[in-house]
Amino acid sequence: MSSEDSPTPRPAVSTAGTATNNTSHQHKPKKDSAPLDTLGVSVHHLQHVLLAQEILTSTDASTGNFLSRDSKIYEIENLKGPPGIIRTRGTNTVCPIDGRLGSAYVHCLQGDDHVGEATHMLSYSWNYSIGDIVDTLSDFCHQHKLNPKRTYIWICCLCVNQHRVVEHSAQQEQSGMIVNPANNKVDFFAIFGERVKKIGHLLAMMAPWNAPIYITRVWCIFEVFTAHTTNACKVDIVMPPKEKQSLEQDVVDNGGGIDALYETLCNTKVEKAKASVESDRLAILGQVESDVGYSVLNNRVNDLLRGWMHGVLTQLVSARENTNDKDYVVFCNRIGDIFQHNGEHSASMKLHQTALAICETVLGENHEKTGKTRSLIGDVFLERGDYEGALFKYKEALAIGLSVFGESHPEVALTHNRIGHVLSDLGDKEGALTKYKETLAIQKSVLDEDHPAVATTYNNIGLILKEQGDYEGALSKYEEALAITVSALGKDHPEVAATYNNIGLAIQKMGDYERALSKHEEALAIQLSALGRSSRLVTLQQHCRLERCNKKVLCQNMTKLLPLDCQLGQEYILMWQPLKILGLY
Repeated sequence: MSSEDSPTPRPAVSTAGTATNNTSHQHKPKKDSAPLDTLGVSVHHLQHVLLAQEILTSTDASTGNFLSRDSKIYEIENLKGPPGIIRTRGTNTVCPIDGRLGSAYVHCLQGDDHVGEATHMLSYSWNYSIGDIVDTLSDFCHQHKLNPKRTYIWICCLCVNQHRVVEHSAQQEQSGMIVNPANNKVDFFAIFGERVKKIGHLLAMMAPWNAPIYITRVWCIFEVFTAHTTNACKVDIVMPPKEKQSLEQDVVDNGGGIDALYETLCNTKVEKAKASVESDRLAILGQVESDVGYSVLNNRVNDLLRGWMHGVLTQLVSARENTNDKDYVVFCNRIGDIFQHNGEHSASMKLHQTALAICETVLGENHEKTGKTRSLIGDVFLERGDYEGALFKYKEALAIGLSVFGESHPEVALTHNRIGHVLSDLGDKEGALTKYKETLAIQKSVLDEDHPAVATTYNNIGLILKEQGDYEGALSKYEEALAITVSALGKDHPEVAATYNNIGLAIQKMGDYERALSKHEEALAIQLSALGRSSRLVTLQQHCRLERCNKKVLCQNMTKLLPLDCQLGQEYILMWQPLKILGLY
């Protein structure tokens, strides 16, 4: 196993009791009750001794390069090279667990300011830098008003005897599993669970914030799930202060990274996670499958991660809540919008209403931010299915927009468009068509002719015309939308595929199934090219459109898309259900 991308290598050591005739180098805990297998290193020691005095004054034992705050754990202690700082510290110390020369780093430390019974366990990746790890733990102590000299961290690179890990790896493929030498069996699952219970508080470290390495590693996912489902254990998700600042800046800049992160956090799949050693991965997946199953673990971890992100964003708002100015309004609305996009409607509404109250008090009723905030509240009503509430807010926003900007402004066009959506949902197709036409007229006067927003409005008008039975009129609007979309976004963009689908549906209604089929097939080709065959639920929708033109084509294409190792899970059911309904399977 390469420690370079190993999340948390585990000991390949005996769990036997303390040996008796040890040298004076052996650590003797001040409190006799402190178990040797749950001793931790203080945050004070990590910051002021390990980092400041040892790492920053040393070189990489394998390369000779100077170490720094940015050095990864696998660079500080490369288990396939000569001993680094961690193993060197314990080279001449007798291990208090097995009585042999060569101990874990933690067993070399003396004094309560440096070592003690672990108060927290750190779950992390060896690919993290030592500077980020120390900063994260120091910030955690600061945020929770903990004494760094009495906050002891069980961290595998320092608390596992790396001498024994290397010895074990020389005999077989290097593994993070704990091997009991008495029976040569893997005891990781039982031992790890017991350690989690004993320590009682796990810190799961996420970095970088916008693409966490943590959720790609099978060890890490299993660790956080085990701790999360252990009644006696508390789980906190932590990250380096610089990552918090970067996340906050993304909100300020409206960068969109948090929406992408939400999607990532909601789709954590342990069965797709990696490990440096394939046998480790298979062992963990086998344990998960026989215990709770992939879907249960994934759902629990995803819920935990979503809750963490919700908490992080809420803290960012709280840190600014006494400003009561227009920047705070923008900040509240942006985070509220993030919550709304991710289905957290109550939290979204609360933030937008906070922003609206400040707008009305500080900026006045007739201000563009007041109108924008009313529109955002309308969006939340719309997502909740409260169409009347949404319509009311959109009309308020429109009145403000007309007063502030006049008729010919993109923001006014956008509000007309929103009102059109609501009217369509309420069944007022003629009213919706009028609003979409008003939107289009404004867009043509203030935007370029090939702007994607213009294409979207043509599609919206086409949709209403199709629903009214004017298939020729709908087809004309869809074709105008297609020309603009291809010009603006390129012929292989997913929006082009969506417009081909609209064209195909209109042609189907006109009874020309062969021509409609060709349009749907063009859309499918773009979807497969842009999204990949792994996006099976997206392409399933496309095949359902093809079905109306040619059931045989649907059956053939569906069969091609199904993976050979498809599991009988929700995705499998969703893929096969249309075939069952159509009597094709």
